[in-house]
Amino acid sequence: MRYTRLSILFCVLVAAACTPVGERTQLSVGYYSIAGSTFEELDQQIALHGPSVSRSGRALAATNIRMLPEFNFVFANGACKVGSARVDVQAHVTLPRLATPERIKQGLSRTWNNLEQYARLHESVHVAIADSYALKAEKTVSALPPEKDCQTLRGNAILAFRKLMAEHEREQIQFDEDEKERIASIILHSRHTLASAQ
Repeated sequence: MRYTRLSILFCVLVAAACTPVGERTQLSVGYYSIAGSTFEELDQQIALHGPSVSRSGRALAATNIRMLPEFNFVFANGACKVGSARVDVQAHVTLPRLATPERIKQGLSRTWNNLEQYARLHESVHVAIADSYALKAEKTVSALPPEKDCQTLRGNAILAFRKLMAEHEREQIQFDEDEKERIASIILHSRHTLASAQ
């Protein structure tokens, strides 16, 4: 079987996206509509109506993530310890949807389906990264040693949480950076395929 660069990319993303997402994560999905009959028209619609992403402008798809920590502390026997640590994740994914799918030709339809699938897989990896850091934050805060007072321990928990959230942000940014070349390659390949089919 002959594997294209696109199919290999999908295999990589599927493997990453299959990271278990825990019950702490609430996922919602929204759509924006685009219309057009050519690749250029769809590209223009994405540039106009796609979700706004910091550092990048308009994008094909995007995920907005909120981390909601809840730490409880217990004071007993002259020391304060962590009673419980939970970090909930609220993830909202914005994806494109064709308003008039019947207007595009068969070749473009296949290309669009590939891009749409790529967008879904890409955003699912963002959600999986967030979920993994929420779990890491829960474990890290739960493992903090007791302190003489709960105010000190609370400060330690907040510091540890913020440090992990900074790591989380860097990993999310790095993932997007790593994917830029791949998506550019997919789009270029799609343009060539459509041009040669005409």
